[in-house]
Amino acid sequence: MKQVRRAMISLSVANGLLLFGYGLSLPFFTVYLISQKGLSTAMAGLVIALSAFSRSFASALAGEMSDAFGRKNIMLWGLGTEIVAMLGLGLCIEYKTQTGWLLLFYFLTTFLGAAFRPASNAWVTDNTTPKQRVEAFGIIRVGLNLGWALGPAVGGFLVRFSYSYAFYLTALAYALTIWYVNRILPNDSALCKANKRRPQFVALVTALKDKRLAKLCLYVLLITAVNSQLVVGLSVHCNTYLHMPEYYIGWFFTINGLAVVFLQYHASRLMQRMRLSSSMLLGCVLYAVGYGSVGFFGSFTPIAFGVLLAALGELIVSPGEQTLASNIASSQTRGRYLGLIMVFYNMGSSLGFFAAGWLGQYVAPVFLPGPWLIVGAVALAAGIGFYFLRRDLTNEQDGKFTAPIPIKKDTVTLY
Repeated sequence: MKQVRRAMISLSVANGLLLFGYGLSLPFFTVYLISQKGLSTAMAGLVIALSAFSRSFASALAGEMSDAFGRKNIMLWGLGTEIVAMLGLGLCIEYKTQTGWLLLFYFLTTFLGAAFRPASNAWVTDNTTPKQRVEAFGIIRVGLNLGWALGPAVGGFLVRFSYSYAFYLTALAYALTIWYVNRILPNDSALCKANKRRPQFVALVTALKDKRLAKLCLYVLLITAVNSQLVVGLSVHCNTYLHMPEYYIGWFFTINGLAVVFLQYHASRLMQRMRLSSSMLLGCVLYAVGYGSVGFFGSFTPIAFGVLLAALGELIVSPGEQTLASNIASSQTRGRYLGLIMVFYNMGSSLGFFAAGWLGQYVAPVFLPGPWLIVGAVALAAGIGFYFLRRDLTNEQDGKFTAPIPIKKDTVTLY
């Protein structure tokens, strides 16, 4: 297990470096469109929503292609082409080109940037046993959150001087990620030869005939819509209705990120002692209690406690989603299944952002706790769905093992 853990830490560093680069520039693109290009808030929001849709489509394609061409190849190809698009976006900003060119390169960066995660998650699945996957995906998540915590902080400083330089540095961070991934990950061409198949893009749709996958995707969509309330719903609630200063909202993000960094390992260890379906129910209940209670409080401390409870739910649900998808997929369809999970994850985020605005505008003025009670109910519905998914799973797929699983010492070889 130590060798596997070492490999996952290495891949976690790669994911963290990637998200650090993303955080340097792309979170500030909406501000640039409004402040520098004169787009309305509604139009800028539409641009971001369309980019999320493009990421969903690209995630499915990337997962399918990783089954055919190899996980490492797709990670490297995706990042390489995204660097070109990112440099193009930086040049468009620097030379103040027409908005159409700017948006073209932006959509290219979001589309191409979606290739890494499905391929990375499939690589994790290939190199772990079912019993190791919860911890493995938890380790990856720590790296992602560290990158996300540092990237926007540095990017916020950079864009005060130059938006274009922020995008150039993102391209540099992606180049470093390519170098690092190429150095640490072994080639998986043998797996591609063993699969002996070409990409089957029609199968991305027909794969949902697997009722286990279809149900899992639905529940992922619901709980991701709940999770996205931290970004939009909580900000609207605290700023518009409670008149809290912006730095309070920043602290809520910090609480969420620190919880993942310091508690993810312990949450993963707890999940290894439970059925996945039971742990997913527990995580969704924590979401429901945490966010469901927000509307009843008007001060920082109790809301921060609710955010902490929701973060604890996230610690359980996020690696659990990936593990369940990995466990029900065959060795030839892991990329496809994990890509589809990312599709519904991105769709859930878009749905959550839209719902947060709608609930904040039409429900909160009538009954302030109303939006959060609805969010809590959705979290409970997702949890119940995850729990009853056990009817369609074998004991091993649900994380219940009757005998110890032998761990091969040569599971992963690092260069």
